[in-house]
Amino acid sequence: MVNVRDNIRNNNNAQPVKRIIKPILIIEDQDSLLVMLKQLMLASYDVQIHTASNYAQAKSCLSKHRHEYLLAICDLNLPDAPKGEIVDLLNRAKVRMITMTGSFGEKLRSTMIEKGVIDYIIKDSINAYEYAVELVGRIDNNAKNKLLLVDDSATSRAIIEQMLRLQNFDVLTAENGHQALTLFEQTPDIKLVLTDYQMPEMDGFNLTLALRQLQPKEQLAIIGLSSTGNSELGAQFIKNGANDFLTKPVAYEELLCRINQNISLLDYMEALRTAANCDFLTGLFNRRYFFSTGEDIFQAQRSSASQIAVAMFDIDHFKQINDTYGHKAGDELLVYFAQLMKKVFCQNLVARIGGEEFCVLFYGEQFAKALSLCQQFREQLAQTKITFLPQELSMTVSIGLHQQLEDNLDAMLKKADVKLYQAKAAGRNQVIN
Repeated sequence: MVNVRDNIRNNNNAQPVKRIIKPILIIEDQDSLLVMLKQLMLASYDVQIHTASNYAQAKSCLSKHRHEYLLAICDLNLPDAPKGEIVDLLNRAKVRMITMTGSFGEKLRSTMIEKGVIDYIIKDSINAYEYAVELVGRIDNNAKNKLLLVDDSATSRAIIEQMLRLQNFDVLTAENGHQALTLFEQTPDIKLVLTDYQMPEMDGFNLTLALRQLQPKEQLAIIGLSSTGNSELGAQFIKNGANDFLTKPVAYEELLCRINQNISLLDYMEALRTAANCDFLTGLFNRRYFFSTGEDIFQAQRSSASQIAVAMFDIDHFKQINDTYGHKAGDELLVYFAQLMKKVFCQNLVARIGGEEFCVLFYGEQFAKALSLCQQFREQLAQTKITFLPQELSMTVSIGLHQQLEDNLDAMLKKADVKLYQAKAAGRNQVIN
């Protein structure tokens, strides 16, 4: 039996899913500030928070849990460590840290950077704490972002790589453009490239041009680097396809601000693509994406004399479910239905193309499995009892499957749709092939 509220509540639009992150250690001697920061963290993330109000308590937490922490957020002035000794303690424990302080000066800034602090924040307003919470999410997310650093200078490469790893990025390195291209082709999910200008074999300009042949600006950010503080050089980098330019030696804060800005822009672009291509409720591809991508697949398969199949799905008596139990129950059943489709048809193109209508495009090796997968899905759905308190609901589906190549994708969908209505006319809960 499946409990819809337990398994699908993460899709409830009124209560967005909180990101699960590794435990955080907060070290703050003022109770009111500690409580406020903890509440802000829990409002944003699904996270276990350990707290300490002094150096001794922090040391105890670290002795037990230092390998578990994503990072620590610490006050520099503690009752038993008033001179920032907590930073050295966290460094010895190899725990990343964000420091918070009531005062600021150039000497303090330099000391914090030298000691490898992620960032230092002045405790002057609620905005400081909100920024700390946002930064925690960014550090967690950085682990999923691959960066490629290209520089022929081993010293420069090591310094910048250390800065990037401090921010939890997954960093790859290369000594020249040719090596970088090889790495990029082997690792297509690289999100950002930092490249020096002057390098042997292939310089930064030519590397940028080559990378732009592989990925557009909307999917790959490129930042040019050069020790020559020449504005024309920066302009030329950008004309060649770079997103940004920095002069070496690179200041830690500027490097990270530029990288975070470029990655944020890529994330916004990805979110826009997702919104345009995916159904908001179920997360499946939408009708627009299905026809656009499906037509490309159809043409490619037909050109290579390969077979494709199209299946149309319609939930049986769905209007009756909505009328009896309400649209909220109907929405949650749609989400469960979509989750099962993702599981069973994970290697195929799956989309929601109408209210309770869904479609699957089978191609390649999946063509031969089309009928068996449709039957598997139908049987598994029919056997599932879904609890929507206090009711226990069941759901069936009618499926029309067309496996003969037609002149275009739309013609195949129409044939599959005819078979779908035949399945409904024959009593529902069946596959007509």
